[in-house]
Amino acid sequence: MGLVRTSDWPERLADVVAAATSRPYRLGEWDCLRFACACIAAMTGEDFWPRFAGEYTTRRAALKAIAAIARDLEAAITATLGVSPAPTFSAQRGDLVLFKDDAGEHIGVCLGGSVAVLGPAGLLPLPITAPGLGPCWRVG
Repeated sequence: MGLVRTSDWPERLADVVAAATSRPYRLGEWDCLRFACACIAAMTGEDFWPRFAGEYTTRRAALKAIAAIARDLEAAITATLGVSPAPTFSAQRGDLVLFKDDAGEHIGVCLGGSVAVLGPAGLLPLPITAPGLGPCWRVG
């Protein structure tokens, strides 16, 4: 059946984003995966975080957890959500977006014209056309 957004998902997503704005990044505790899981839970009621909680606290352990699901983060997101990736330009508010930079791959959340990704001190909004963004996954 897949994920279904609740009728009040915009407000619930806005609450998660507001709470994350200045929350510092901490791998395995509050990172891109935890943020994405919190957004999905807010929009759909489905919480994926318990599957990953306590599985990693280092980059190496995070990569091992991804490899246990699929060959890379893109394939792991696809397998976990059960949704095929789409081009970045089709991303809508609440969709997950892959972001690649020199530090590696990260999961961001589309906020409309921007994508929220976690930085050391909290959320960083990137324009939807920023280099390194894509693909995206529809959530609900």
